[in-house]
Amino acid sequence: MKKLLLLFLLINEIIFSRVYFSTVDDLSQLVLSHLNSASDITIVAYSIDPEYLGLKTAKMASEVPVQGAFVHVSEGLLHSKFIVLDHETVIFGSANFNRSSLEEHLNNLIVFHSKEIADFFEGIYDWLVFGKRPEVQLKTEEGEFFLIPAVDVEEIVLDSLWKAKKYVLLCSYAFTDEDVFATLKFLSSQGVEVYIITDEWFESSKLRELPLGTFHVLEVREPLMHHKFLVVDGKTLITGSANFTESGFHKNVEVVFKTSNREYVESFVEEFERIWRGYFVQGVRF
Repeated sequence: MKKLLLLFLLINEIIFSRVYFSTVDDLSQLVLSHLNSASDITIVAYSIDPEYLGLKTAKMASEVPVQGAFVHVSEGLLHSKFIVLDHETVIFGSANFNRSSLEEHLNNLIVFHSKEIADFFEGIYDWLVFGKRPEVQLKTEEGEFFLIPAVDVEEIVLDSLWKAKKYVLLCSYAFTDEDVFATLKFLSSQGVEVYIITDEWFESSKLRELPLGTFHVLEVREPLMHHKFLVVDGKTLITGSANFTESGFHKNVEVVFKTSNREYVESFVEEFERIWRGYFVQGVRF
């Protein structure tokens, strides 16, 4: 019986996607163990530390080298963060692939086991390195993926916000997007509860000069709060590499994931609540 249970757990780990959070999971061990067991590795990230990751032969992209592609180096950052393993597994989320991001900062990673999703992400790598035109949107059973700046994700975010009836949870590093802020202000005036977890960027932004009204805000001072996710009414989740900023939505190379999958949504709600209760952070509330 124990052998059958162990086999089931192993199969479950291999087949089903799962969300990981630095507050309760070892993101470093997660990434390193997957890298060690893979024979073909493709990495795209804003920051990559090959020595820390133990990489000798991996296809890596850390800038946008293709003239005339969707984004040129001078216009935006290569800010997306993902790893494709053996053409069928994808590690994707808010974390960069270096020691501090994986071991010290507040981040999330989702591991997808899907050739369809892997093909989508490998297509982004091929665009960045070889200039091949990628798919800019993918709809799967897991949810939808969007490539910025080819897709206007800010519009998708605002459309999701306008559907809010009860509450909005926003957890974002460097939250400075004025359109999102204005929409949240209106929703708050209509009785929607708005909870925001952000970092010290918010303190120095123009948004901090505006009245927060009935917003509930936690500004995390330590450790670095690097999440980028939004939950609407416990039904819709939007997350990925994009910060809730003008550049994040319109200039950088980013990938964003939107889903109504209950397990994903509930996992991110639980992470928001862990941080909000202050178990893992030092911060200031407004």
